[in-house]
Amino acid sequence: MLDEYFQGTLPQLIERARFLKGKIPRSLPRDYGALVRTSENELDDVISRLRNLRDVPAAGRRALHNARLRQFKRAIADLDHIETTAIAVLNRAHKDDHHANRLLYRICQEISHPALTPTVTTLSTSYFYIDTKLNLMFIPPAEGSFLLHLPDLYHELGHPLLTHENHPVLDKLRTQYLACMAHIHDYFASQRAREGPRRGPRAFKDQIDLWELLWSKYWLTEFFCDLYAVLTLGPAFAWSHLHLYLKIGGNAFALPDGLRNLSHPADDARMRAILEALRRSGFQNDAAEISRRWLEALELTTDSLVPDYMHCYPDELITSVVEKAAKGIADMECRLARPGTSDPVHLTLNEAWRKFWCDPGSYHMWEARAVQELFSLCEGSAAGT
Repeated sequence: MLDEYFQGTLPQLIERARFLKGKIPRSLPRDYGALVRTSENELDDVISRLRNLRDVPAAGRRALHNARLRQFKRAIADLDHIETTAIAVLNRAHKDDHHANRLLYRICQEISHPALTPTVTTLSTSYFYIDTKLNLMFIPPAEGSFLLHLPDLYHELGHPLLTHENHPVLDKLRTQYLACMAHIHDYFASQRAREGPRRGPRAFKDQIDLWELLWSKYWLTEFFCDLYAVLTLGPAFAWSHLHLYLKIGGNAFALPDGLRNLSHPADDARMRAILEALRRSGFQNDAAEISRRWLEALELTTDSLVPDYMHCYPDELITSVVEKAAKGIADMECRLARPGTSDPVHLTLNEAWRKFWCDPGSYHMWEARAVQELFSLCEGSAAGT
């Protein structure tokens, strides 16, 4: 059955992949060059895999048929992902996407971003996120025309830095990341040894195991990306974190449990790391003001410290993550933000938050002018002026 099915479907799917290559527009600005090349390479890879399946002899044991079917499904999943993500983005690119791409390019220039600048699309249906395989960043449709959340672009730039291997520059950050990972495992092993007998071995061990898993699988990456943002941009990223918490945040001190496993660290733990990085970068006054506003924000909610919060997010781990991330980012020779940093995008995004708190009522009018000036700046960069 499988041989007959493949005889009909594999040539059709190969033609589908070839058709998608032909659907890639050829008149896009140069900002899309990397995504075009990646899309073509991914489609070529899928075509090659499908042709290999077509050429494998039909005879064989059941295990061989099962393996061929698994390979087929993986190829189809990859083909669907390219079609519904990369090809969709390339075919729907418009001026808002162009503005966002030129802004991100300017940001990467300012901070000496050590990897290829991602392509940006305004097709996000949720918030900012990045597909690291395609190096494709998604932002909501209107975000490129407003300033207060644009600091989150810097966070997303951090993700690809942690996914590449065997890169001599990025390995400097990865070395610190792996050192942090080792520290995390050591910390939770000591927690088990110290607290287990006192609390009862089974329940507490399960809790510790869950914390360690989430730190290793998700949280350490998010902390490193937060720190990449705050260390290269400065206070504006901390303000954007507060802004997002007030808009859509859950419990700032939330802990995972058997029913609710959190893919991101608790908002308060993230803010603690962000503020420590700010202080280390010379922004002590800004950190004090943001810390005051953060406490005021918490008082507007019913959020409060829960038992074991500091066991899950101890100062020891937060400090270690800040120290190692800062060293890795400095070792990559990124431009680190300091109180005297004068790069234009840096100044605009930090000034936006100063204007917001200084005169909230008229901020939106100032922002409209600032966005147009930022667009003009980035257009000039794209034109080589």
